[in-house]
Amino acid sequence: MDHWDKIEGSPVHLGETWIPSEYAYNFAIYSKHAEQVSLLFFAEDDLYHPVHVFHFDPHRNKTAEIWHCRIPAAEIRPAKYYAYQMDGPSPEGPYDWHAFDPEKLLFDPYSRNIFFPPDFDRQAACHPGSNMGRAPLSVLQSIECAFNWDDDQPVHHTSNLIIYEMHVRGFTKRDNSGVTENARGTFAGVIEKIPYLQELGITAVELLPVYQFDTLDGNYWGYMPLGFFAPHDGYCRSEETCERHIEFCEMVKALHQAGIEVIIDVVYNHTGEGNQCGPTYSFKGIDNTTYYILNDNPEAPFENYSGAGNTLHTANRAVRKMIVDSLHYWVNEMHVDGFRFDLA
Repeated sequence: MDHWDKIEGSPVHLGETWIPSEYAYNFAIYSKHAEQVSLLFFAEDDLYHPVHVFHFDPHRNKTAEIWHCRIPAAEIRPAKYYAYQMDGPSPEGPYDWHAFDPEKLLFDPYSRNIFFPPDFDRQAACHPGSNMGRAPLSVLQSIECAFNWDDDQPVHHTSNLIIYEMHVRGFTKRDNSGVTENARGTFAGVIEKIPYLQELGITAVELLPVYQFDTLDGNYWGYMPLGFFAPHDGYCRSEETCERHIEFCEMVKALHQAGIEVIIDVVYNHTGEGNQCGPTYSFKGIDNTTYYILNDNPEAPFENYSGAGNTLHTANRAVRKMIVDSLHYWVNEMHVDGFRFDLA
């Protein structure tokens, strides 16, 4: 089995996994209906032309509905980003609501960081055809991105919990926030406000959504998530993708040291891809009928139970697994103490 994994990859852990012993990456993604899957890698200085493309062989690189591969890091240098392209049945007959577009770049639903390129174009994702160079991309994990938690432990108050609900940007952005200029609107800004929270007697903060969302969607509050594993880049000081993960962790660690719990507001009802007129960034192009609840109305094929344009198909085991995996990630890797579920 070990030899097989090294050649074809493993379906066990979805997303991208770094294998230190092999100095290689394992990639695994769920798509029940895809017929062709490719993985594209991009260097930082050229987002229009991939430095390497891997085409999955369904006989070697697929287990049940999971497509997987193992790629040595040396083969994809100097890649920093990656994305998928998928093709499948045309939207007709029993496949009416599939939305495969073989030219669309699709970021990994399990991305720990999502990169929006300088030429990012939301409209390019709303129409058929290529959005190369203009699409959000998954960021390859780096060994240097590991965060040192030291002896950080969860904070749990058995009584007298006083919760301060805050929007990271709104709480720290204004001049009168008392936050230094380069930290305003960021996770680092929250750290600077800890003495203020302690003065109020706060024992827990509830952060409005911190998952990555599309800022071109006109969404300030963050309730239209795109990535359930990635912190929102707009709340970070550094443009270096690795630092986004670290900045969130530094905030959590500092709050814990002050005896303050960290609760995050999470949205698993819908995504920022919207309805049939919205962009295809990931889920739609990977497997529309798996991730979303659809109906037989050609004018409005996406069920819209939450009023956000679409509804995640949580009756599907793959979607439920993604949600549970996301919750585990934020507790085990990002050290949050609890969740507030939107529309629960």
